[in-house]
Amino acid sequence: FIWRGNQTPQGGFELVQDAPPIALNDSVTSLHYDPASKWLFCGLWGGTVVAYCKDPMAEERLTGHRRSVASIALHSGVLISGSNDGTVRLWTRPQGRWQMHGQPLNNPSGAVTVVKVVNNALWVAAQNGITCFDLETLNARGTIAANFQVTGLLDCDGYCLATYRNGDIKVFDGTGNETFNFPSRGEHTSNTAVGLMTHPVANKPMLMCGQQFGYVTAYDLPDFKPRGSFVCKTNSDVKAILDVKFGGLFLTGGVHGDIMVWQWGQPSAGAATTSPFVQAAAAQNAQGAFGVPPNGGMMG
Repeated sequence: FIWRGNQTPQGGFELVQDAPPIALNDSVTSLHYDPASKWLFCGLWGGTVVAYCKDPMAEERLTGHRRSVASIALHSGVLISGSNDGTVRLWTRPQGRWQMHGQPLNNPSGAVTVVKVVNNALWVAAQNGITCFDLETLNARGTIAANFQVTGLLDCDGYCLATYRNGDIKVFDGTGNETFNFPSRGEHTSNTAVGLMTHPVANKPMLMCGQQFGYVTAYDLPDFKPRGSFVCKTNSDVKAILDVKFGGLFLTGGVHGDIMVWQWGQPSAGAATTSPFVQAAAAQNAQGAFGVPPNGGMMG
């Protein structure tokens, strides 16, 4: 289903179905929409990417991956798909149809979970760590090994923020130096989704971490001060967090099929935000998450 966010006459927000349902013969494992080109890409469990364009109308099937497509990105007109088969494939559209470009990139860190372009390099999160590929040569610059699956990557002003299955959060500079480490703590012992947005009242950037059992925890950046935690649908692992970019609204999607709309606002008078995380991350790194990196790094 495709939904459009509308503002109601009363000043509220509602989701309205924007197009007829798209029938697929396989489970959807990843999505990417490019508003500039109006292409919607659906990664499927069997390894196919189905591409739809609304204007002008078009539908194409991109085959090549042998297992589920875990992540899709679009950069400089090139479609990037990462799969559980441990490969990354590049697709271009030189003659009016999407086609595979060259050979697949074999990912040294295993089954792919996320693909993300940061600082003009392709970062590939996976089961056993993060591998960075040079966009010009398509060669692997290096790999940051991990003991836990990497579940998310975000571009934070040129730094790469990574979330891990066990609840850890780390920040790397453009050359792979680890600049910040926020270990798993309290009840934050998993990461299943991640998102960035700006608080509409405090005007501070926030990191929101979706977790198992329906929990979301928000942190103010760059000091990683916990803003609070809440539950979406009980026992429904949070699979997606989306900033609506309007009025402090954001959406969460759970593994049970639940979609919820939330809004940040001014706390009620006398209300206090409580959190199980009593240790301030600033105690680990006085410069915050995006401070001066140490020497070295995987791509130094």
